[in-house]
Amino acid sequence: MPKFQPITKLKGTRDILPEDWPYWGYVYNVIEEVVLSAGIDRVDTPILEKNDLFVHTLSEEGEDFSKDFYSFDIGKISNDKKKKSDKTDGLTTLRPEITSGIIRMYIENNLSAFPKPISLYAIGKCFRNDNAQVGKYREFNQLSVEIIGAEDPLIDANLISLMWDIGQKLKIANLEAHINSVGCNECRPRIKKMLSEYFKKKQNKLCENCKKKIKKNPLGILSCKNDKCESVIAGSPLTIDNICEECKKHFTSVLEFLDEMGIAYNLSPNLVRDYDYYNRTVFDFTIGEKKQGFIGGGGRYDGLIERLGGEISPAVGFAVNLDLLAEYVKNNGIKIPKIKSKVNVFVIQLGEDAKKIAIKKTKEIRKLGISTGIAIGKDTIKAQLKSADKVNALFAVIIGQREAVTGTALVRDMRDGVQETVELEDLNHKVFNLVEERIKEEEAQVKRQRLK
Repeated sequence: MPKFQPITKLKGTRDILPEDWPYWGYVYNVIEEVVLSAGIDRVDTPILEKNDLFVHTLSEEGEDFSKDFYSFDIGKISNDKKKKSDKTDGLTTLRPEITSGIIRMYIENNLSAFPKPISLYAIGKCFRNDNAQVGKYREFNQLSVEIIGAEDPLIDANLISLMWDIGQKLKIANLEAHINSVGCNECRPRIKKMLSEYFKKKQNKLCENCKKKIKKNPLGILSCKNDKCESVIAGSPLTIDNICEECKKHFTSVLEFLDEMGIAYNLSPNLVRDYDYYNRTVFDFTIGEKKQGFIGGGGRYDGLIERLGGEISPAVGFAVNLDLLAEYVKNNGIKIPKIKSKVNVFVIQLGEDAKKIAIKKTKEIRKLGISTGIAIGKDTIKAQLKSADKVNALFAVIIGQREAVTGTALVRDMRDGVQETVELEDLNHKVFNLVEERIKEEEAQVKRQRLK
């Protein structure tokens, strides 16, 4: 019989191993802390959405981004012949980004009835069927922050500041913010016509992809990374020089607010978004002077809600690639806090009689609301103590053969190794008090550190 070949992961996906997870946990904790402290509410949207949602939002200006979607007809792939596909759903798509889902949720659940602005964020997996690269995956994790219902330029600046705070909290020393304005519905047609005329004269020097954009999406040419197009783009008319007076006023206010908040930024006149629902402020965050790594970006999209069937409402948001942040923290020697275990007590046993007592006591202590671990598969007390230390347990309860006979247990302080003998009938009460005291002590220490 031929040897079965091991199954490997799909191209463009990744495994997060135990030694990697602390960096991911650190990034998630920092993001939650920064975003929640800004008064932004957590939401979640389905990973699966109707394909029409993304086709309608991400395939405009003559660009067809649906080729990058993971889409399928549930009815056709089902093995159950009796199961009929819901014709009203059409194609189903694994979300390529989260913003569209949040706006769909906002409209469908009538969140417009609540006081504005409404500040929302979501964290989750997204999927894009494009070329996998180093640090960029077909399955990736994204943070999406959206503020709906206000067109005040202070909102734009505040979001840029929030993204800046995340980078600073993660100790990204060479973080750079890039900002531009792409105008509004009033001045955008004029800008597009100007760019189209310019690039039409230079089309022989453009790559094939950019040549296709000249007529319908000349703004998209500005984001081309092809070396062939670089010199042509450098001489193109600047959007910032051709926006209307209202857009100039809005953009100037955004920059002034950023200056007041001490946020460093680079004016990037060729910065645009791939999707045409963006207007006015757009921004990117990169790592390194040479833009070694794009980690996220966003902008204002005042027309998106109306496009998806909702009422006219201004909105602005950003998205961050969490995979890139976790990779950066791991690969740049950034010290992260030691992960605090949720296990307060670890029960250790040796011998069959002790094992029975240990299982019973573990369950009793858990009922008291104290997280309690146990390693039945380990043979030696030394090995089990290593397990307790690995999960950062506060205390260990040791029940060996001797303790099983005498009806006692050893309670060991994992911090200094000091241990005492306790009667089994008093064990639960003793452990509960020790844990409560230690937790209060650690909380007081954290408060003192924050006050320094």
